Amino acid sequence: EVHRLMKDLDESEYLNRFHRHRIVFKDLHNECFFREDEPPQNGECYKMLAPEVKSKKAWFFFGDSQMGKYFNALDYPYIITSKKETDDLRCGFLDYVHLPRSEEWVYPQYNQGPAKFGRKNHFCSDVASAGNRRFESDSTEGSNFMELLTVDFASDVEQQTRYTNTTQETATLHVANQLQLRGLTYEDSVCVVNVGLHDQKLCESKSDSHCLVIYVTNVKVYLNLLYNVCGSIIWLSTTPVRDTHNPNYPQRNDRMEIMNEKIREVLAKFDNGYFVDVWERALGNTFVDNAHFTQDFYDNVAGLFSSLM
Repeated sequence: EVHRLMKDLDESEYLNRFHRHRIVFKDLHNECFFREDEPPQNGECYKMLAPEVKSKKAWFFFGDSQMGKYFNALDYPYIITSKKETDDLRCGFLDYVHLPRSEEWVYPQYNQGPAKFGRKNHFCSDVASAGNRRFESDSTEGSNFMELLTVDFASDVEQQTRYTNTTQETATLHVANQLQLRGLTYEDSVCVVNVGLHDQKLCESKSDSHCLVIYVTNVKVYLNLLYNVCGSIIWLSTTPVRDTHNPNYPQRNDRMEIMNEKIREVLAKFDNGYFVDVWERALGNTFVDNAHFTQDFYDNVAGLFSSLM
């Protein structure tokens, strides 16, 4: 399946990447705790990431509205010469990536999204306020760009195409196409990723243990897709919510802490994976609704990535 998805990559390059010994147990330090009280360049996260990702040409951000807020807070260090945004935040994904819709929208399995809006409105996202967009800077040394892609579950069928079955496959194919278009390889790319808040919609009528197994299994598949197009994968921890026992919301902080720990363990087995823990930093911030925070939180986290670009 992945070979079919990656057909637009140079075959020898892709096969070399795909067949390398991908899963290794690392003794190297691959996780950090993001702290507010120090400039990005002085922090442990910067020191961990800079040797691997500093000044890479292609930065991709995958996630829901939370990732969208990080993205919007970035202070891009290059002069933007062109930009592209989706016309429809919820339903414009496939038009944005120029991939044809599947002839028939196939409903999700029990362990997949979408769960609400996207389930009733095909080829649309559950998340309402993210949307895809790209900012690019052209120079004599080639293009630098950063791009946000709406991916709100670890596995979902929102954005099905003639070539892909899931949004995660579609996003990966788009990344491969964008790199090839600019004459870049996976080594030029950094992928900043999170899913977790929306995945808990799939926990209804399931035990916490069953819900956790579904999430971790889906994340593993997702990471294996990204591995083939991302030189480095930076996972931002899922953030806490305000009303952790409100029956109107599916998110539970105790469950999410376990989810974060499991993904930390999974990511440690990838030779290009890094875990940035923002949980405690988020807890110290003011909520503006059940899942989102005041702007200074996003400004601080985005400052780390701006300093690395």
